Amino acid sequence: MKSNVKTIFYFFSLISSLTLNPCQLAYAEIKIEEQNNIYIDASTDDNDNSIYSENWSDQKKIRDKNYDPFKDSSQHYLLNPRYFVINGKTAVFYYPLSEAQNPALLYTSIDDKTNFTLTQSYGSVQQSLTLKKQLSNQLKDHQLFAIQEQGKNLLLIFRSRYILTPTEKQHNAQIHQMFADNLYRSSYELIEVTPEAKLLHRAQFIAPNPENGMGFGPKFNDKIGDYEANIIQYQTKTPGDYQTVKPFDIEHIYDYQNGQLSKNTHKHYLSISERRALKENIESINAELLEDQYQESQKEQIPQPSSCLNDFWVFHDQAAPKGVNWGNPWLQQQTKLYQIFIQEYESGKHYSWSNFRKRYCELN
Repeated sequence: MKSNVKTIFYFFSLISSLTLNPCQLAYAEIKIEEQNNIYIDASTDDNDNSIYSENWSDQKKIRDKNYDPFKDSSQHYLLNPRYFVINGKTAVFYYPLSEAQNPALLYTSIDDKTNFTLTQSYGSVQQSLTLKKQLSNQLKDHQLFAIQEQGKNLLLIFRSRYILTPTEKQHNAQIHQMFADNLYRSSYELIEVTPEAKLLHRAQFIAPNPENGMGFGPKFNDKIGDYEANIIQYQTKTPGDYQTVKPFDIEHIYDYQNGQLSKNTHKHYLSISERRALKENIESINAELLEDQYQESQKEQIPQPSSCLNDFWVFHDQAAPKGVNWGNPWLQQQTKLYQIFIQEYESGKHYSWSNFRKRYCELN
């Protein structure tokens, strides 16, 4: 799970139509796909007999004396949103922006409503991040697409999806059948913040239509043979002219540094294998449609209760506003213990995991 590119991605974040030749995927894309697969495994494999503690249920993690949440890649602060429930009804998702005690936070959703907010411990001193449309198309949604480390700071990458117009859909279908089922086009906004949640820069750009595979990641410097952590690069290809003797894609590259974007485009002439692939009927999963179906299916879902492990992270991060009723169901039933729990939380008390589990978790 650990990687040089520390990103988080939603379950369906990969675009449905990837590049024709998987070997052409950029470094960041390979890492993104790998992390996405591992994340799916970690979230769905509830086999307590797994040799990997990341795949254990919360119940087994809590009861295992040797388990350490700080070494659990499925709990990585930038790769996985943390979660707690208020009054058994309102689900809250957030990311701590550092591994320090009382870190600054990024709230991403409250009660199934998108809510991008930078905040300090206990939910005080909030700063909303309002995202604006960049296209005249009908807006589908705004999404937190990735968080990437950029030197000492963090880059919050947001994607806005727009519904394709009939003309755009027809244009995509005429290029190649692999683009015929595309539903949306995208724009991006990059917001650079410090780990203390101070907003430094904002930059935005519109992606070409269609994006034929894409990726964000540190820029590779050919001269030094390594990646530059201070420059985040976006790469994608969009179809050029496929009807010529030498068909080509147009590669788009944006480099981001210190609030500035630089753009380069050049022709990528297709290899023989890529030309051959153009003539094949490619069956692909429409990730956009799957994402929509998943989101629709979750609308009526009651928030799942928090676990004791969730409580530990919220306690550690000081992520919940003061005066709210949160905590796992078992703990709430222990009236006196629960009152102590809330009092210690609001006084800023910190625990190691081993001491927290003994005090506030059901170990029987």
